[in-house]
Order: sequence, then C-alpha cells, then structure tokens
Amino acid sequence: MATDTGDPPRRLVRILHAATWREEVRSPVERRLAVALTTLYAATGLSYSALAVYMLRQEHLSPAVYGVGASVAGVLGLLVGPAIGALSDRVDGFVLYAVLMGVMAGATFCLTAAGPWAALGLLSVLVMCARGSSAVLGALIGRAVDRDRRVRFRATVRAMSNVAMVVGLALGAAVLAVGTRTAFRASFTAEALALSVTGLLVWRARGGAVAAAPEAPAAAPAPAPVPADAEQPSGTLRDGRVTVLLLLNCLFCLAEPMLAIAVPLWVGARLRVPMWGVSVVLVVNTVVMVLLQVPAARRVTDTSRAARSVRAAALLFAVAALMFPASAQLSRHLGAAAALCALVLFALVRAGGDVLYSVGSTSLSYELVPERSYGKSMGILGMGVDIAGLSAPALFGWFVNGGGALGWYVLAVLFVLGALPVRWIQNRIGERSWGNA
Repeated sequence: MATDTGDPPRRLVRILHAATWREEVRSPVERRLAVALTTLYAATGLSYSALAVYMLRQEHLSPAVYGVGASVAGVLGLLVGPAIGALSDRVDGFVLYAVLMGVMAGATFCLTAAGPWAALGLLSVLVMCARGSSAVLGALIGRAVDRDRRVRFRATVRAMSNVAMVVGLALGAAVLAVGTRTAFRASFTAEALALSVTGLLVWRARGGAVAAAPEAPAAAPAPAPVPADAEQPSGTLRDGRVTVLLLLNCLFCLAEPMLAIAVPLWVGARLRVPMWGVSVVLVVNTVVMVLLQVPAARRVTDTSRAARSVRAAALLFAVAALMFPASAQLSRHLGAAAALCALVLFALVRAGGDVLYSVGSTSLSYELVPERSYGKSMGILGMGVDIAGLSAPALFGWFVNGGGALGWYVLAVLFVLGALPVRWIQNRIGERSWGNA
C-alpha cells in the first residue's frame, strides 16, 4: 500500500523533472555560462533589426552599400571564425571569450558616434568576433561540461536564449517605433553594457572551472579513441567525416534563412496572405523550439540516436521546403486562410527539424575530434552557418522570382539526400554511449 500511495508523487516529480530546465544547469560554471549566453542573446535581439535600420535611416547609407558591407562582414566572419576557434585550443578559452565580448562591447558603443563608413567597419568587427566567439563557446562547453550532459546543456542554453532573444526583439521593436537617433544610441549603449556583462560572467566562470579541474580526471569517463589522422589539430579538415559534416551543415543550415528570408519574400510575392502572417510563423517557430529543445536533447544518449536525429531532421526540412509551393497553390485556389495554415505547418515542421538537427549534429561534432581540437573543429563546422547565410538571399530570391516550385522541389530532394551520409559518419565514429538522459 505504501508503494501505491507513493507512486503518484513520484510520477509528479518525473513530470516536473521533464518540464524543468534546472536539472540541466548544475555547477556554478554552467550557471554563469547559461546566464551569460542568455544576456548575449537578449542583446543580439535588441540589435537584430535596429542596426540595419540605423545604417539606412540615420547614417543614410544606400541599401546597396549596406548590402555590400554586410556581405564583406559575412565573408570576414567566415574566414576568421575557424582561426579564432583554433586559437582557443592554445590559450585559455574563458579569457579569449571575455576579450571578444569586450571588443564587441567597445565596437557597439562606438556606433553611437561613428560615421557611416566607420560604422560599416565596426559591423565587420562585430561579425568576426561573433563568429569566433561561437567557436570558442562550443569548445568551452565541450571542456567544462560533463560528456554525458553537454548536449543537453547546450539545448537548455539554446532554449533559454530563444526566450531572451524574443525579449530583445521586443525591445528592438520599441526602438524602431520611436525611430530617433537618441533611441538608437540608447539601444547601442544598452547592448554594449549587456555584452560587457556577458564577458564578465564568462570570465568569472573561469574561476569555477579552474577550481573544479583537479577533481575532473577521477570523475570523467575514459576518452574515446579517435582515428590517427584526427589526432593532429592541423588534420581536422583532412578528416573525411568532418568534411562531410561541414557540407551537410552548409545544406541543413539553409533551414534558418528559410524562416528569416524565404518566408517574408514568399508571402510578399507569391501569397495572398497579409504580412502579419510572417509574425505568426516566427512566433510559432520560436514557441515550438523552446518547448522541444531540452526534451529532444534528453533522448540523444549515444551516437546511434544522434545520427537518427539528424536523419529525421533532414526529412522534416524536406517537408518544410515543400510547404512553400503547397502554400502558393492553396493561396491561389482556397485563399489566404488555407495558405496561412500551410505556413503554420511549415513553422511546426521546420522547428522540429531544427531541434533534431541541433542536438544530433552537436553530439556527432563532439565525437568526431579530440578535445584539444574542439575550438578549431567548431569554427570549421560553424562555417556552414556563414555559407548558408551568404547564399540564402540570392537562392531564395531566385526561387521567388524565377525558380518557383521547381526550386523548392530540388531543395527538398537535396535535404533527403543529405540524410544518406549520416550513417557513414556514425559508423566511422563507432557506437558510443555517454549515459542516460
């Protein structure tokens, strides 16, 4: 009888455990990293739209000039990111990350007084530091968080960051609503302060990591063997598995600009859906990602499940791509409501694919290389985000203006084909388990 009466409370505890993120952020180091990244994404949301509008309306740059400047910044970020990541394999990553945040804070504050051409130069500095800090962060988490929990920790931080970015976007919208130079300068000052806080928190996390370091060898599992060609950091790109995963990352990272670029273009040119429908799609996508990120990560406990997660994501991305021509047909024959339903379905499917790809690819990327090469490998794999971001405007613009349904069909096929090499990557890694969620 005692056991029976105790079951409901235990079930309730398990339900609460599944619903909370607290269990995934345990040590002082992890808490400081989580708070730092949440602060960072709130600052990112604040400037997401404000920076471009400030350049165009307050600094009076033409859209063409700003576009060229943003493209140059993207290329520089693509080149510099892996180099900064490799540097984090040789110096203290906590210090390097704090320095990068300090440089970003200084560059952001300088925007309040910089002229238009200087502002474009500062944009390049911001993008380079952002891409480099992303690689450094991946290495920090790989080394500071236990192997059996780091994927779930990254998923938790990503969910928290999505919430923070929504808050930042709301504040940015208020800045855009006011639209004065003073409002923009206030937002840049606030963002610079948030970036400084982020750097300070990561700097303080270093003390906790150093204090915990002597205890780590006894508690940590034995490192998994890696191929001889992957032991040398200089051989990261010569490892065929890393190269294949980089190519897949370039392909699958197109799912992000599918949301941010393709949806507004498609709605504006091909559908009879009001433009507020774009906001509906963004909200649905964000909510789904926040709710599913951590539960999905808890299910990925070995390389086999990680590979299955990536393959499932590829299929969901293919379905999401097919929603574009489907929405055009529905808009033409059934009207705006049916087309909007197709876009909401797109948001649901794309968000599910994004969550599965994030946790699966993160798991595989940590298993591909030795710990001493985490920074460089994260920088190289992060190039997929930059390549997708640089190619997406032209690609999706062509889909809207000329490629039409055929372009989306080809992209869907490429997503499906992208699932095929994942099993080969898994087999080259081996069947490894790092504990139960």
